[in-house]
Amino acid sequence: MEPRSVTAIDALAPIPEISVVELAVVICFTRRPGSDVASVVAEIGRWFNISLVESDISNALRRLIHREWLTTDGIALHATEAARDKAELAARGIVQLIYRDRYFFDVGKLLDVTLIREDRPDAE
Repeated sequence: MEPRSVTAIDALAPIPEISVVELAVVICFTRRPGSDVASVVAEIGRWFNISLVESDISNALRRLIHREWLTTDGIALHATEAARDKAELAARGIVQLIYRDRYFFDVGKLLDVTLIREDRPDAE
């Protein structure tokens, strides 16, 4: 078996295999199609309250492009409709998991976040 740089994904799987970083990238490109990678990195870093560089999301970008969840118009990247659908399903599942197991997770601490208008620093 020869080594592969990208894991094959079964497109017919009922639950998408998507990492937290991939989910964050798809959300960014869905909210702001055509964003440059630097602004996506800054946004994800802000969400997680950590400092990131472009190489921190390069594997996620490569996997999403390989799956055809991100496409390019030659200039910028855009999330596909399939990516949006899979990301929505994954996010819904995460929310249901957190709320379902209120006694396993400390939901209050998990949701201890600062709410800002439309989750954007430039929104007023």
